[in-house]
Amino acid sequence: MELREEEVVELAEKLHGHLAPGIALGVRMATLALKKLGTRRGSKKLIAISETARCLADGMQAATGATLGHGNAFVENYGKLALTVGRVDTGQGYRVALRRDAWRHSALMKKWMLREGKLTRQEEHVLAQELLHLDEEWLDVEPVKIEMEALFENSAIVRCSSCGELVPEKLSIGENGTRMCRSCAGVGYYRRAECVLP
Repeated sequence: MELREEEVVELAEKLHGHLAPGIALGVRMATLALKKLGTRRGSKKLIAISETARCLADGMQAATGATLGHGNAFVENYGKLALTVGRVDTGQGYRVALRRDAWRHSALMKKWMLREGKLTRQEEHVLAQELLHLDEEWLDVEPVKIEMEALFENSAIVRCSSCGELVPEKLSIGENGTRMCRSCAGVGYYRRAECVLP
C-alpha cells in the first residue's frame, strides 16, 4: 500500500507512541534505501533489517511495510544506527548508516548520538524534524548482498513430544520421529517453571 510521507511518519509515530528521533531516522533511512533499490513500500519481495533494537526498527517497519508478522523484518542488534532494505528474490540491498561524524550536524544531534544527556520532548521534536529531512551527506549508503531470507515458515505441524503443544516441523528439534519445541529442547527464550499462585 502506497502511503504519502506524512502518512508513513504518522504510522511510525502511532506504532512507537511518539515521534522519537530514532523513529524519524528509521523512516528517512528506509525511504532512502527503497529509493536506491527502485522499489516501493509494501512489496512482497522486501526484507528489512535494523541493526538496533531501539526506535529505528519501528520507523523502518512503517516506511517499508516489512513487518515482524510478515516474517520479512528483523532486528540484528549490533547497537548501530543502521538498517538494510533489500529484495529476498535477489539478495541485493542497500545498507544505510548514520555517519560516525554526523554528531557535527547540530548540537542536538551531538547530544543524542553521543548520549550526552536526555533530550526534552521539545528537543526530541526538533531533532526528529531534522532527521526526517537529513541530507544524504550525513549517511553512509552502500550496496550489500543480504545473507538471510524472509521467514514465512509453512512446514507441516507436529506435536511436541514433551509439552504436547503444536509447532511447525521446521521449527522443532529432534530426530527419528521424536520432535520437541525449542523451549522443551532447552534452546528457547524461556524455561517452564512451576507457578506458585498467592
